[in-house]
Amino acid sequence: MPIPLQCSPIAPLLLMLALLVPVERAHAQPADATDDLSAQATDPTAALMSFQVADWYTASTHGSDATANQVVFRAAIPFAMFGTQNIFRVTVPTITSAPSASAGLGDTQVFNLTVFGAPWGRWGVGMAGSIPTGGETRGADRWTLGPAAGFVNSSHERYSFGLFVQSFFSLGGDATRPDVGIVNLQPILSHQLGGGRSLSLGSSALVYDTTRSRWSSLGLGLNYGQIVRFWGHNWRPNIELDHDFQDRPRTPKTVLRLGISLLLPAK
Repeated sequence: MPIPLQCSPIAPLLLMLALLVPVERAHAQPADATDDLSAQATDPTAALMSFQVADWYTASTHGSDATANQVVFRAAIPFAMFGTQNIFRVTVPTITSAPSASAGLGDTQVFNLTVFGAPWGRWGVGMAGSIPTGGETRGADRWTLGPAAGFVNSSHERYSFGLFVQSFFSLGGDATRPDVGIVNLQPILSHQLGGGRSLSLGSSALVYDTTRSRWSSLGLGLNYGQIVRFWGHNWRPNIELDHDFQDRPRTPKTVLRLGISLLLPAK
């Protein structure tokens, strides 16, 4: 079926930026610096400050004709504490259309990762959690908290690979709501194509529900992004297509993600 890009007012703007701004990409900085920045942008353990806005459009749903859309803001902020590098990330989704929920904020996700260097790359440990900003209609209505860990092997010039794990377990909130027990496994694989261009697994994630002892999602995606420079800053417009191979009724099947990130590397 054709995918209507007019699903949200922000989608055409993101697509236009993704298609038009690359004409300025390569002339303001050395190719090696651009490729290094591209590699950091696809690495959740990298100490790279970034601010992203994206449109996530659910084009098809398992067992249903329903579609959905949300606009997502994500910020990653590195900082040093007690002599160690940390990365704090917050993700704030806003639902613009859904078959069974009104428009508004969804649950906010946060994590903080303490990162350590290694001869082959980086690894880190920390905590993840969620804030019930979506209430009972657009979220779990429960506070959650759980351990997080990850590593990225970047010893190859063009490839990097690794794994990032987040977990979310009920900590508080409305006790009448179902308990939350989620383990999110995010495989990391990226290939730098040169010129600031990259292919990666993007938002691919294997999600296990510990409260029901089953996989709730087996998502695999492909993300293309490119570093561009305008307004005196580095940006990464990107496009991604995901498919969930876990066939569960009324869950997203095919998701199109359009986004752009402002990248602010340390000087």
